[in-house]
Amino acid sequence: MNRAYWRSPEAYKKLETFDAPGFAFQFLNRNPEFVKDRERLQQMDRRGALEPAEVNAFARRWGLLLPDDKSSS
Repeated sequence: MNRAYWRSPEAYKKLETFDAPGFAFQFLNRNPEFVKDRERLQQMDRRGALEPAEVNAFARRWGLLLPDDKSSS
């Protein structure tokens, strides 16, 4: 979205098609810290050094687990 037209209703048309998780991902994906953190995990995965605890820590840090999600333990 071009920042010059941020008030234009047309600029937000695509956002209307997202469900809540899709909208949340779009929001997170525009956060430079989230992108940096995600890229770090992807690099670890490519090296074969990604541990489940690291994935869980990432998910907790960014609110990607539901409160009753058993994988958070």
